[in-house]
Amino acid sequence: MDFWQKRNSKTSAKSSVHKSELHVEELVVQLHRKDMRSLRLTVTPDGEVRLSLPIHVTDGEALKFLSDKTDWIRKHLERIDKIKELEPSDFSSIPFLGETHPVEIIHHPIAPRVLLDSEGKITIYLKQGETKAAIPGVLDTWYRIELKKRLEALIREWEPVMGVQVKAFQLKRMKTRWGTCNVVDHRIWFNVELAKKSFPCIEYIVVHEMCHLHERGHGPKFKACMDKYLPHWRQLRLELNGKGAKY
Repeated sequence: MDFWQKRNSKTSAKSSVHKSELHVEELVVQLHRKDMRSLRLTVTPDGEVRLSLPIHVTDGEALKFLSDKTDWIRKHLERIDKIKELEPSDFSSIPFLGETHPVEIIHHPIAPRVLLDSEGKITIYLKQGETKAAIPGVLDTWYRIELKKRLEALIREWEPVMGVQVKAFQLKRMKTRWGTCNVVDHRIWFNVELAKKSFPCIEYIVVHEMCHLHERGHGPKFKACMDKYLPHWRQLRLELNGKGAKY
């Protein structure tokens, strides 16, 4: 799962690795600059996209190299997503909006579908003859529908407050990010796993990504933006990052 690009260059004698991050559309690529002669692109088993490159190679050169490899990267990320189990194997309970809900599985002519009742029980309806192997796909569709409704409402609520416009947003599974923002196109990608988190945590990610429409990086100006619109964002970050993707 590697691409190599030969380069004739004089590399630094330093043996340390200089790490940074580069966004290519919705993809987040970890840059590892070190004493080497060529570029090496890798997708790790846990879904991290990593580009190892000589110290002298600029971000612009790295971006040009990666732009030709986006289809290859997506193909391998999709393969990893298919391998990953979406939910526990017994499905006795599942997380949704920050709470763990008991689950009942019913085979029914009107299926597949998922219902959450007023007492907090989730019923998963499967087609007659379907096994539990069908549940991850049914849940993934339900998570996406429910999360999209909440994200759309939050974005519309925050746009006039923050003075920015989100032209489009999409959902996908990401290994290391809760969200990512294309500041040029004003497009945001959100991690489907957010459906399992509390509503305040989802709102934190919405504000976080929309602050990037004011400030690209995570420096003092970005933190000031977060402090202005969501003063308790640090507490929400701690709650959100108990496990899984981090921010």
